Amino acid sequence: MNLGEYGEALAYDAAFWLEGTDDPDLPLGEMGRTCLELAEKFRSMAIVCLIAKANPDLFFHHLMRAGHIWTKYLERVQQERGFDDHHFCSGRCKPLLDAIAACDLPLARRIAELSPSEFREGHEYDDDYCYAQAISRFIAEPARDGEVPPLLERFVAYVDDQPNERLAVSQALATRDQRGFDEAFDGLLQSRDLGIDEDKARGQLEEPQVVAQRLVFVEGLAILRLAERRGLRTEREYRYCPSLARVPMRTPFPGM
Repeated sequence: MNLGEYGEALAYDAAFWLEGTDDPDLPLGEMGRTCLELAEKFRSMAIVCLIAKANPDLFFHHLMRAGHIWTKYLERVQQERGFDDHHFCSGRCKPLLDAIAACDLPLARRIAELSPSEFREGHEYDDDYCYAQAISRFIAEPARDGEVPPLLERFVAYVDDQPNERLAVSQALATRDQRGFDEAFDGLLQSRDLGIDEDKARGQLEEPQVVAQRLVFVEGLAILRLAERRGLRTEREYRYCPSLARVPMRTPFPGM
């Protein structure tokens, strides 16, 4: 199955599971798991539309759908006060990054607003928490820069002074350090290379969804959006972050 064919199959699958999230009898924990899986499907569909169809608008639209489906879960958590659900933690930040990569900052801010601000021990890791919380402050309007240093200090303590690409990127964004950002982003891409190589070495199945997400690094695209928002220069092309994924959206988002 080529990527184009996979996109059609994935769209049918996503539509089926999307309908199930409207079921009020669906347990909250099951909804959280389902919405994370749906966000993954929408993310893959976005990449397929970019790579196989060269359609950046559909790329953005599907990334927005990934953000919206996670927002749907977060809103239900708030409505039912289900704050103990395992999936309810800010460290699960892929949908937040999807929204930023699609340049939908209102959606990203909504995700940050609905997500818990406190660390949920046993449900997330400190580094994921600190990373997501720092990003949430960068996209705030106005940016809440003064709240970032304590998060980065916690991040440093957690990684015990070991090199960490997400930490380096966060530090460069916090200080608006151009040279630091260039080096940190290159490190993030090298980490992506290493991760793909490790997946191949352990025999990860070469499924279309896996292949698609090896081609485009949505998190990297989100970081580039943040860098530009904070006044840093970025290159036109990066490995895994094609310029086609960074053009302005022309067709308005039609909704879910």
